[in-house]
Amino acid sequence: MTSGSLVLATAPAAQAAAPGTYTVGGAAVQLNQPSDPGLGALTPAADAADKGMFGPQTAWPIIPLHVALGRNGHLTSWGTPLDTAQQGGTLYDDWDVSAGAARGAHTQTASMNGYNSFCNGPVTLADGRVLMVGGNSTQMTMVYDPVTHQQTMGQNLAYQRWYATSLRLTDNRVLVLGGANYYNTKAYQTPNDSSAVATVPEIGTGTGAWTKLTGAQSTTAFGAQDNRWWYPRAFNGPAGTVVGTSGDQVWSLSTAGRGSVTKTGTLPFNPRVSGSQVMYAPGKVLVAGGGQPFNEDGTTATNAAAVVDFSTATPRTTSTQPMANNRNWLNLTVLPTGEVLANGGTRVGTQGGDGNSVRQAEVWNPTTGTWRAAATAQRTRTYHSTAILMPSGAVFTGGGGVPGPEDNLNAELYYPAYLFTKGGDGVVRWASRPAITAISGSATYGGTIKLAIGDGRAIASASLTSMGDVTHGQDTDQRRVPLTTTQNGGTVSAALPASVNTLPPGDYELTVVDRNGVPSAAQVLTLRNGAAGSVTVGSATQVQDQGAPAPQPGGTVPLTPDTAVGLEAVNFPGYRVRHQDFGAYLQPAGTGSDAGTKADSTFSVRTGLASADGVSFEAVNFPGYYLTAPVGGGAVGLVKDDGSASFAGRATFAAVTGATGQNTTFQVWADRTLVLRHADFKLFAQKADASDQGRADSTFAVRAGLTAAAPVPLTAGRAVGLQAVNFPGYRVRHQDFAAYLQQVGAGSDAGARADTTFVVRPGLASADGTSLEAVNFPGYYLTAPAGGGALALVKGDGSAAFAARATFAPVAGAAGQGTTFQVWADRTLVLRHAGFRVYAVKTDGSDLSKADSSFTVSSGLSPAPRQ
Repeated sequence: MTSGSLVLATAPAAQAAAPGTYTVGGAAVQLNQPSDPGLGALTPAADAADKGMFGPQTAWPIIPLHVALGRNGHLTSWGTPLDTAQQGGTLYDDWDVSAGAARGAHTQTASMNGYNSFCNGPVTLADGRVLMVGGNSTQMTMVYDPVTHQQTMGQNLAYQRWYATSLRLTDNRVLVLGGANYYNTKAYQTPNDSSAVATVPEIGTGTGAWTKLTGAQSTTAFGAQDNRWWYPRAFNGPAGTVVGTSGDQVWSLSTAGRGSVTKTGTLPFNPRVSGSQVMYAPGKVLVAGGGQPFNEDGTTATNAAAVVDFSTATPRTTSTQPMANNRNWLNLTVLPTGEVLANGGTRVGTQGGDGNSVRQAEVWNPTTGTWRAAATAQRTRTYHSTAILMPSGAVFTGGGGVPGPEDNLNAELYYPAYLFTKGGDGVVRWASRPAITAISGSATYGGTIKLAIGDGRAIASASLTSMGDVTHGQDTDQRRVPLTTTQNGGTVSAALPASVNTLPPGDYELTVVDRNGVPSAAQVLTLRNGAAGSVTVGSATQVQDQGAPAPQPGGTVPLTPDTAVGLEAVNFPGYRVRHQDFGAYLQPAGTGSDAGTKADSTFSVRTGLASADGVSFEAVNFPGYYLTAPVGGGAVGLVKDDGSASFAGRATFAAVTGATGQNTTFQVWADRTLVLRHADFKLFAQKADASDQGRADSTFAVRAGLTAAAPVPLTAGRAVGLQAVNFPGYRVRHQDFAAYLQQVGAGSDAGARADTTFVVRPGLASADGTSLEAVNFPGYYLTAPAGGGALALVKGDGSAAFAARATFAPVAGAAGQGTTFQVWADRTLVLRHAGFRVYAVKTDGSDLSKADSSFTVSSGLSPAPRQ
């Protein structure tokens, strides 16, 4: 793009399609971004940029022995009765991620028709329903619809299938492998007697009759020795056969005719039933950990790992670096970057305790073949635990128990290191992420899909990762398939493989990764054999991934900049902080109060005047006046900003977890030993008091304001940002001294936040106008070129011509909202975004032009410099 050119490109999606499934074709489908209860809301750990971090432990209605991720983004889990640490697949729990992490986000459906799903073999069918095979109901099958929760009994199998593997083939048929008679866990003790285990596979549609593949009968793959029948590890192979391992045996299975099994190799170690596997790249399987033949024996786990390459006629097996920890019953999960997460496990048998539990995760890099340490979980995840990649890019980890050292009616979300960035100031923040905002093209084998990237950033790679069905440490046919990409501006074209053997039909998480190694959240793409693929638009996210806090329990609201809030005492419900005669008090205030009381108890949340990591509270009815602590502590008042660094430090607060263990306590930025506390219905900044009374008095619930937030004024000295009114969250940003429109928020890295923040100055050409100085480049101003064209960041040269081009007249927004900025040198020129750039152009009067030239003045994401 040359200076002065104007490209009226379609920028980020203005409105996503309604939730549902859409065929991918010529018309772009606008997409929502997936939800996550902690993403951008939790405070990053100090080492999160290196190790990632686990979110808080969350109560779960059941022990999630089995989990299946649906194309609607919901997670179905089953394995125990409600709120009971007891074996029995008597109900199914549905977690609506968009509704948060509280109990209200879960619904349960009782198991019908006498089917007990405990320790079964699940697989997702072509229509999105989950086929349940065997388990405690041994030969029975049932089809569960995770959307409608309807259950339909299927045809019985010929053999008992307790602990069987179910694999959906490339022609959509289902292959059932292994399993045994009910609770035949000690079959390995008589290795030459396979009479009570299922050595013959069965095949069918999943909804009709089953056929025995008698030619594929095999004790090598499914026999009693080492309990090879116990959830055999199986994948659709690159040559069209099924490939897998059982114990240390590597094998291939053909479904042609009566079927056949061929041994093709031996692993360099024996993971038996407690190891885990994942196809991290086409045909390449990572095997790690394990060693137990049975979950209740005392076998010491191995830390060994190996790669089996099934892309050749005779698989090549090579050892890779061992893990730092020996692990029985770990889970391996492939990440959108191609790395593999190992979490959970125990060193000896399934014994618990700090010395035996492996709570620290590890990440394997396929390029270097090495492991690195990751974050440490709170709970022991071993036998009957699960892990699965969520569309947000986080990894769900849950369960473990019945039996086990811990019966875990809980879960933890792991947020990998790619979701964080460490700024030059040493502070770790949530990373700015690319976003797939629309999809079009041909989602067919050999076709090309086109992806709109929200901020147009450079994309390094794209991939599809299968959406799984996980149980007992294994996600059958879990795979990641990289896509060949090209990029033209904000559009990435991704070529899909031509072979169903590389990319079997099914549901996939589609992600892109930027050049900083940060992946987008995933969009759900469904590939079909012989038909066009589809994309599923999920519910609109209720949690921002750019650093805005998530909704908190108990009716509280997040401290999102430029929103209106009230501070309610947790021990005096209905009493809010209110300014009166410039003092701060605790008084009753609610929706029925008079207008004055409602305004006095409502504050606009502003980016911290002293630090973007803090928060400031500006009175909605007294612009420029903030809740402020006196030097050294004392009575809090409403004080006008004098522009000093001292004032900023006393009018900025660190919002931390409430001293009572819930809600919020506010520490004074200038002296973090001081906290806001009410006493005798006045508000003070005092030293934290560990007494029950002190903790309660210094804890506040952040409530929605009783009036609207005040607009951010263009007051000289204030730090502001300019958001496009038609693309909320997208701000004017200078980069390489050019002006762009990019998605940047409170969770972005420090550089991006500074690049989108400008200090309001009296107009260089006239005090009636406004100039915008870069907060991180003093003396450089947003400037229009002579005659119009691409806006730039230019150093002031003292000339009258420069002053006129760096001064703007803010007028009512052309779109009927926000502000439009006219160039002082030529008032017919206005600032307008187009194609992710910002220009000074003549308005053409169209609705698009009016919208593109209207901006919301927002709080800056970095503080203004102060003396």
